[in-house]
Amino acid sequence: MRLTSVGPCGLLAVLTLCPLRAQRPPSSGYPVPPRPLPEADEIALAISAAPAEISAHADVYVLRGTNYVKVRSGTNGCACLVARDLHEGSRYPICYDQEGARTSLRREMMEGSLRAQGLSEALVQGSVTAAYASGELRRPAKPSLAYMMSPHQVLFSSPDSAGVRVGAWAPHVMLMLPNVAPDQLGLAPESQVSVIQIHREGAGHSELIVKVPTWSDGTPVTPQ
Repeated sequence: MRLTSVGPCGLLAVLTLCPLRAQRPPSSGYPVPPRPLPEADEIALAISAAPAEISAHADVYVLRGTNYVKVRSGTNGCACLVARDLHEGSRYPICYDQEGARTSLRREMMEGSLRAQGLSEALVQGSVTAAYASGELRRPAKPSLAYMMSPHQVLFSSPDSAGVRVGAWAPHVMLMLPNVAPDQLGLAPESQVSVIQIHREGAGHSELIVKVPTWSDGTPVTPQ
């Protein structure tokens, strides 16, 4: 997950579990293949990505070994999981809406599985690019939203070795907007609009990130 800022402060993000908003020491290893938490913790972390109105009725996937497995079938068509990159301790709880569960979720699970198998980030991204080209992976066919509102997120600025641990950055949602770029939104090169950021600027699976004022449990964001 590489985050490209359209604002002057930059965007850095990734996550931590137990206790709420606790910060662990900086990552001590890269690359470290993702490993699952105890399954009950994995489920709890996954559903913390979105308010209970959404996550309580969503499908839930957990990492078992090197593959994601559905452990709960929901009723609203949404889906939640904990994504990871190759930074030790990285955890990205995400809940996808119906269209995202049909499309973007598959990319997220492919990336996580390949990383868990020990592949380098370059090989992971090459495999994803090939999967889009072959039709194995599909981009959203209509507007789609993903929730990353967990207070337990442990984010890094990028999935490669240069990534810096940020921890719990901010609760936010991501709108899937293929090929979106700042000028398309009317934003200046050095935009002062701080509530939105672009992830993977100009890419086929780029996303508009919008900060929200509370975490998934309703706790307000503490000004920093």
